[in-house]
Parts: sequence; structure tokens; C-alpha cells
Amino acid sequence: MKNPITVAALIFSFLAANIQQLNALNLTYTPAEYIESTEYLDNPYIGYYHIYGYVLKDEVAYASPEDVPNVPDPETSQTVERIVQVQINLCRFRDQELTETALSQLDTILSAWCSTDYSLLLRFIYDWDGRALEAEPGDISMLLRHMEQAAPVYNQYADHILMLQGLFTGNNGEMHHTNYASPEDMQQLAAKLAETADPSIYLAVRTPYQWRTITGADNYEELSQLPESPYLHRLGLFNDGMFGTGNDTGTYSRPREEELAFQDVLCQTVPNGGEAIIDNPYNDLDNAIADMRLMHVSYLNSVHDPAVLNKWKETVYTGDDAFYGVTGYDYIRNHLGYRFVLRSSELVRDYIEGRIFLRVGIENTGFSRSYRGFSLCLTLRETQTGETVTIPLEEDSSCLASGETTYLDVPLAVEEYPAGAYELYWQTTDETFGETILYGNDLEPAEYGYLLGTLLIKAP
Repeated sequence: MKNPITVAALIFSFLAANIQQLNALNLTYTPAEYIESTEYLDNPYIGYYHIYGYVLKDEVAYASPEDVPNVPDPETSQTVERIVQVQINLCRFRDQELTETALSQLDTILSAWCSTDYSLLLRFIYDWDGRALEAEPGDISMLLRHMEQAAPVYNQYADHILMLQGLFTGNNGEMHHTNYASPEDMQQLAAKLAETADPSIYLAVRTPYQWRTITGADNYEELSQLPESPYLHRLGLFNDGMFGTGNDTGTYSRPREEELAFQDVLCQTVPNGGEAIIDNPYNDLDNAIADMRLMHVSYLNSVHDPAVLNKWKETVYTGDDAFYGVTGYDYIRNHLGYRFVLRSSELVRDYIEGRIFLRVGIENTGFSRSYRGFSLCLTLRETQTGETVTIPLEEDSSCLASGETTYLDVPLAVEEYPAGAYELYWQTTDETFGETILYGNDLEPAEYGYLLGTLLIKAP
């Protein structure tokens, strides 16, 4: 092991040499102060959600999107949720194809929701009463036909649909107590859904066992060896029995530790979420947080189970970070999905090629990645003239792994910039909603994003 004093001396020597080189180039960079915030961030595709259900009928129940109930008015809504589960019940068409009127109503419902800032967890079902065995089509061919008919309608709204949950089967669409639970049926239904749904829409099944059965792989590593698989980087999980028992109320067919490890790898690339249920030690705050980090949870039902949610509201988070003292409920809300925090920025020189970079350190303190990749860019603004230079990054936000600090190097053509003082801004943008992604720093985003620091270029 190297002497720590020697290592420290080497680091100091390197930094001193870097500063000396930059000074010789008439460059001085001063980073801003990066203080972590505990504020809720109103960002898309993540967070707590509500469920809203609609029964398709062969009649016009909603003449226009404005008639669809429960959809908040984007002009007046005070909601702080950005994700919603929309359930479409097809029970009226158990033994027949969906009619043009029914499909038109589906279009009206989705048009209403997709005019808002919500992203959708879309679930097609036949049952709300625990009687799927009676409510589902009597033959798989009809179920497959319903999948084919619905797809052209919801695919129009692919940008706003994060995920299709389930295979249209089971009680409440949860793929249990169904006529179609055999491996052959699940494989056939999943293949049809993957074929007909827009490739940008994630798919999800209820259990790791179902994922393994459908993909034919034992884990993500095996699936990654099948680059032509329609499920690679696409098929995730939804867990509506989260923390209920040691096996998450039947969700796991293998030991809990194995299934958590399975999700830790798989859900780096595909979303995971659902409902926390049944007050018990598995959902005590510390246990729940630890498991949600392994499961990479992006979304949770905001009203179920009240006993669990209330327990979190009454429990104080005591971790060794900025969130010390907040309620468990708020801690979990603020870490569902991605949460980016600016940690550092510095000007560095590549000694081999002589190029100058701005190195930006970003920690993702959330439970998961951002599965939709947001664009990243750096903007330099000359303080006197207001002239700007914008540098888009090749990487997008999906490179920011949860629980890690990632360092991104942005090349600066400083020799081409006029002498002067420049403000450097960092911006992360979601193209679908056309909005700046908020960071967990005590900074307000300006026109060009978050102020990283100032760069002084002196005339030679």
C-alpha cells in the first residue's frame, strides 16, 4: 500500500501543476458553491402516483378530452405528482373485438391525459373485482386481437406513455388468478405486446419469475447476450406487493436476497415500482430505503397502503446526509427515480493533447437512473456582451448511475473565445415536455440552466 502522505503529495503536486499550466494560458476558473437541497423536484417520469380507471364501452361516454373525468386542468392544477396509472377495463368486450366507438373512446381518454404534464403507466385489464378467471376472454386469440387493436391508438401517445404494465391478464391486471399463466401463454402474449407496442414504451411484468419465463434468460447478463431480443433494455417489473412479506407477498420465487440482487442489475436499465403494502418490519423506513435502492424504484402508489405510508410520515430519517430530520415519506418521495446533484466542477488540461476541459461532477442520489435520456449541455455566456457558446454533450443523462458520482468532461475551445469573463451554465433538458430537469442543489436554474462557475480568459 502506498504511503498516504506520498499519495496526498502527488495529488497536491498534480493540482498545483494543473493550476500553473492554466495560469500560463491566462485562464482562471472559479466554481460556484454547490449546496445540496432537500426540496421536492418537480421532474417527469418519477414519483408518487394515483390510479384512475375507465371502462371501454360501445357508446360515446366522453364526447371530447375535456369530458374525461379526473384529468386535472393543466392551467389550474396544484398537483405535485408527475406520473399516473391509467387503467383501461375491457370487460365489456370479453367475447368480441373492440368496436370503432370503443377505440375512439380510448383515444379520447389518452388524449386527455397526454395533454397534461403527467407520464402514464398504462394498464389494460378485464377485472377490478378479483374475478379475472370469469372476466377474461375465453380464448387467447381474442386477447391477442385486443392487443393488436389497442396498439395503434396508444402508440400515438408513446412520448407520454412510460410503460405498459402487465399482459392484460389477471385480477386487477396483475397477472395472477388468470386463465393465461402457463409459460406458453405468457410468452405468446408478451411477444404480441412487444411486437405491437411502440419500441420506446417500456413493458413490465409482475414478478421476476415471469420475466425469466418470458425472456428465456435467468438474469440480465444472460439476456444481454441476446442483442436481438425484443425484451432487452425494455422489459421491466411492477411490484404491487412490495415489502408485504419476505417474498413480497408471492412476488419472489427465489430467496429474497437473490431476487433483490436480480433487480439491482436488471433495473439499472428498465423501470421498477408499484405499491408498498402491509405494515411490517420489511417496510420499516431503513429497510424500505435499503431495498428500494437495490430495486431501483422509480414510482410508488401514493394512497396504498395507508398503514405503510403513514408509518413513513411518522418516522424521521436519520441518515448522515442533507436529509437528516425529514420524514421518511418525504425522503422516499424525493429519491424515487433519479435525483441529480451538482458536486463539483474544475478546469483541467489534457497534458498529452493539450486540450482544455471543464470536468463536472454529478451525483445521482436517487434510487434509479433516468430511463429516458435527457440531453446535457454547457453554455458559456460572456458577461459584458451577453454572447453565448453552447456545447451539447454526446452523453445523455442515462449515464448517471444511481448512487454514484459521474464525472463528465466538456471540451472548451478556449483559444477561439475572446478575452473576457464568462459565466458557465449546466442544463439538462427533457425534450418530450420541453422543460429543464431540476437538480437537488440550493440554486435556481437561470435561462441557460444552473450556474457552474465563472471563467476568466485574459488577453495574452
